[in-house]
Amino acid sequence: MTTRSSIFMAAVGWAVLVVGCGGDTERRADTPGDAGQESDAGQVPDAGHEPDAGPLADSGTPENPGPTVGVSCSPGGGCSEFIGSGSGYIWVDGTKAAPDRYAGKTLCIRPGTYEYLALHGVKGTAEKPVTITNCDGQAVFNNTKSSPVGITGASRYLRLTGTGSTNLYGLVAGTAGGNQAHIDLREGTSDVEIDHVEVRGNPQGGVGIAFRTYPTCAGVWARGTWAQYNTRIHDTYVHDTVYEGLYIGPSHHGWESGLSYTPGVDCGGGKRVFEADVIGVEVVDNQVENTGNDAIQVGGALQGMTIRGNVIRNYGLNNNSSHSGGITVNPGSMGVIDANWIETAQPRSTQGILFQGLGGTLMMNNVILGANTGTLFNRTTDVNLQRASPPPVAYHHNTVVSSATEGIYVFCNLIKDNTVTFSNNVVAGAPVTHAGNGNNTACLSLFATTNLVSTQVAAAGFVDAAAKNFHLRPSSPAVDKGVNLAGVVDFDYDGAQRVPPHDQGAYVAAAGLPFAPARPEPAR
Repeated sequence: MTTRSSIFMAAVGWAVLVVGCGGDTERRADTPGDAGQESDAGQVPDAGHEPDAGPLADSGTPENPGPTVGVSCSPGGGCSEFIGSGSGYIWVDGTKAAPDRYAGKTLCIRPGTYEYLALHGVKGTAEKPVTITNCDGQAVFNNTKSSPVGITGASRYLRLTGTGSTNLYGLVAGTAGGNQAHIDLREGTSDVEIDHVEVRGNPQGGVGIAFRTYPTCAGVWARGTWAQYNTRIHDTYVHDTVYEGLYIGPSHHGWESGLSYTPGVDCGGGKRVFEADVIGVEVVDNQVENTGNDAIQVGGALQGMTIRGNVIRNYGLNNNSSHSGGITVNPGSMGVIDANWIETAQPRSTQGILFQGLGGTLMMNNVILGANTGTLFNRTTDVNLQRASPPPVAYHHNTVVSSATEGIYVFCNLIKDNTVTFSNNVVAGAPVTHAGNGNNTACLSLFATTNLVSTQVAAAGFVDAAAKNFHLRPSSPAVDKGVNLAGVVDFDYDGAQRVPPHDQGAYVAAAGLPFAPARPEPAR
């Protein structure tokens, strides 16, 4: 069986207010909430001398050993230098160093429990990035006053990785204070990869991973002067956060007001500054659970956005309809949203996918289970970027099951001149399979002819819906009934190749072959 090679990468970001929409059958699109000014994380104290090593924290025994970068704390073990000795705090200020001081270096953190990790103005190069990793055990950061991990001061070309030991997550961003993000990247930080890191939320914390820089009213970090490049977040475990799990990019992208939406930051006196582009965002193979607001939110990702292979469970726990997306595609974002498992035990005010990005986006092979609204198309922001004749939004080969209110909801009045090309999906088990603001669903192209749509789960012919196995039985009415999307959607949720005649939904039925099991629980 041909399989799609997995892609490791991703991205993140935050703010207490997010963008969204939800509500009644006859609804008004919510204007995206103004993120306002984030609370100041405060000054990170000067590290002074490196603290003495204290007792090592118990790193536990992970269920499965993780990959390693092959480093050891021992001499000759691959560490260029040590920035943490087992306790205290870690403060690295690259603004006072030579330009190539950290390029290509591996900065190692000995196992233990620390107050925080702060990297300020630390820079590598595109060819020689800086690696920050643990060695020989797990390093945990707890900060009761602010963010336990912060990357600021226009740091660039970094990899923060927990692969320096056999722990699946060798770096842990634990307790945060003041409702600050557990991992906070801002102030012009760019070109950062984060992987094999755990975020442990707590009631005084905020967003799990926040990666965004807002422009100042002086024009610093404004659109046209700066951009956030190459945000890569993969193989992380983010759970129990007060607000968003991953918050990547700003929330009010564009420069033209329209469709009940005003982009930019209001500086008063009629002056507005506009949020910078986010170029290259990959959020892949993360596990995000129990988030107060959106699980994954991406905004301003004008080019190169990929959100793939993430497992999302129980999001929108704060029951705020404007901030309750499993995946929220915020204004200015365009790319591929592929093969994500999005599930919630309680529908609350959730949307499995909340879309208010740009035409040209492709959503495919996603499994959405138990949301209040399976997918909500709020608006497209093409008008805010003055895009003439934008391409349609494509929604193909998704499986949407047991939505509490409706499977699909669309604001055709806000999509304006755009359409949603809707083909080869299975929407089953919602009291209302699809609905639109003002009963207008005209912008859903091909909905009635190329999809399996039913208020009954049993009508889809799943292998075992009760066990969350949404593969198709050979006898399913969705088998061989799809339109040919070769060259658009060539693989299914499992990575199996699609061949004509195409099956509807996220899975290939593979008639004549043994039933594939449901996707296994991710190891933690």
